[in-house]
Amino acid sequence: MQLSLFQRNKPVSESAEDNEIDVAPVMNMFIILVTFLISMTVFTHIAILQFTLPPNISKTLDQSQGKPKLRLTVRLGSDFLGVVLGEKLLDSLPVTSGRFPFEALAARLKERRMNADVQDEIVIASRDEIAFKQVVRVMDLCRDAGFGKVGLSSATVNPEAGK
Repeated sequence: MQLSLFQRNKPVSESAEDNEIDVAPVMNMFIILVTFLISMTVFTHIAILQFTLPPNISKTLDQSQGKPKLRLTVRLGSDFLGVVLGEKLLDSLPVTSGRFPFEALAARLKERRMNADVQDEIVIASRDEIAFKQVVRVMDLCRDAGFGKVGLSSATVNPEAGK
């Protein structure tokens, strides 16, 4: 008798060789899983928002190109919504009881777009305390007004002090 760890002396039966593995349940599960994942990609695509950051304009701007054209900016704060062109405040819409005047903002955006130098770009400058859903709502209003490119920025409390 030989003692070895690697030797097996089990008898091989003929019925063990005839067994086949049934893969139908696993294949059915994969068919359902693939269909589910493909259907979810449509919902993921709809949830994507396209936006750009404002251009980085510094004092080293090439003077041969001239000054950059001013873009309209929507300033979102807890106290008012403002439409700004450069340093000039064009429209100021007060926020009352936490309700933003989105209908009035939509009308002002359509009106101001016709007189702007750059009619397809706008920048949204938001304070930190503003909820993101309010920023997205303003982005939608800007797209509805005809602005194809929407940029995001942060708004300062005191622009002269840089705070």
